[in-house]
This record gives sequence, structure tokens and C-alpha cells, in this order.
Amino acid sequence: MDVKQSTTSLAMAAILIAASTLFSQTLPLKITIGPTLQTQTRETKASKAQGFGAGAHMSFILSERLDFNLKLYYDYMALTQNDVLDEWQWDYWQDTYIDFLPGTNAEIVNQTLRYTSTDSIYSATFDPTQRLKELRLFGGFEYTVPVYKSFALYAGLDAGFSLFTRQLNMQEHWTKRFKLDSLSTGKFDYEYEYELLHFAPPKKGTKLFASPYAGIKIRFNSAVDLAMGVHYVHYLDHNSLPGIRLSDDGKKWFPIESKVLVTAGLVFKY
Repeated sequence: MDVKQSTTSLAMAAILIAASTLFSQTLPLKITIGPTLQTQTRETKASKAQGFGAGAHMSFILSERLDFNLKLYYDYMALTQNDVLDEWQWDYWQDTYIDFLPGTNAEIVNQTLRYTSTDSIYSATFDPTQRLKELRLFGGFEYTVPVYKSFALYAGLDAGFSLFTRQLNMQEHWTKRFKLDSLSTGKFDYEYEYELLHFAPPKKGTKLFASPYAGIKIRFNSAVDLAMGVHYVHYLDHNSLPGIRLSDDGKKWFPIESKVLVTAGLVFKY
């Protein structure tokens, strides 16, 4: 994350902290903590993206049914992407490492994820593993409607920004073949297997997003509720706000367009 992007992120965080301090001094407060499960809604760069997370938010009670929320979530997703090595622009892999493998090139290895030396002594399979980690800071409004005794329905709309880190590891499974028995009729009679692990430079950036959601609350007692909901998160193509411009790295390297989260959390009322 460059200096400009870090400054922007700190400015946004400072605004949220200032708002929470202002509201907490004048309004009743609820705190919600809980886990999430999530998956992308359609295939974009990644053919599959699923994961989990956890979050917490403060709800400031504006009226009997309307709350203002400030939220902090950590999300983790495992990604499946066939062309990740072509997209990543990993100089060490393409321009240095593959050059040490005679008889092939980066394009072939990236597509097949396999290698066999011309003399068949060495062979390998390559297993790229990709992860997306997000720290999301956002806020919005939530409206609750009692429906029956201890049950209530709620809906809301949030907006904010995601600080993301996209990581790529390359697990290599190698086999080296030997001829140890001079009386053996085969070309090789022994195989030695070993593994290597490489870490590509991570891709980092910031994305803006909007998130409508809805769910149900169950009242346990005057101090605690259980909230369960479904959240849709749509990441915006825009990389600027009035007076604020984000780095283009977010638009270039963020791998998904939208996702759905299923959440559950305990609501503590103060």
C-alpha cells in the first residue's frame, strides 16, 4: 500500500472514529459481535471464491426503530483461478525461475501446471494457492420492525471501504529419478520426491463498496438479542470520492465483483 493510499485510509478511519465518539456521548448504544460465511455471487477473475470472517459493530439508537451503525469486519476468502499466474505479473517466476527449466517456457507451465525435463529425470506439478484478505470499515442505517413477541425483522444499507491483501503461494511437487541398480532393465529404478514453496509479492489496494442487507432478530432478554442476516456486498468501480482519490491498484488487482455473506451475532444492549 503506497503512502497516498495509506493516508486516505487513515483519513476515512479517523472520520468513522470521530463519528462513533460523537454518537456514543449522546445516544443509547448496542454492540454486535459474530462470525460470517461468504461466497462470491458470479464468476469474474476467480472461478470460485469462498470463505469466512468475523465482525463487530456499534449501533447508535436514533429512534425506536432506526439505528446508525459503524462496523469493522475481517474477511478471508480462498480463490480458485486458472489464469492466476498469467495475471499476477510475477517477475521472478516468469523471467528467472522458469528459465532454469530446460525445454519449456512460462506460457506452457502457466497453462499446464506441469513440467518434465527432456531426459525425463525431473518432473513436477505446480499448485498455486490464492487468498484474499479484507479489513472492511463502513457504516450505515438500519430499520427494525417488530413482527411477533420476541421476533423482529430488520433491513439496512451500508457503505464504506475495504483494505485488501491478495496473496499467492506456489507449492511445487518434484520427482527426481535415478538408476541405482546396474542390472535393472529399466531406464530408472528409484524415485526421490521433494517439495518447494514459493511466495509471490502480494497485491494490495483499497475498494469502495455498498451493502444492502436484511435479517431477523430474536430477543433473549432486555440485554441480549440474536441477529441473523444476509448481506450483499457490491464493490464499486469508482476509485474516488469528493476530495479523496484512491490508488488504481484496487481496481486493477481486486479479484471479485460482489459477494453474499450470511451472518449471525449477539447484540448487547447498553
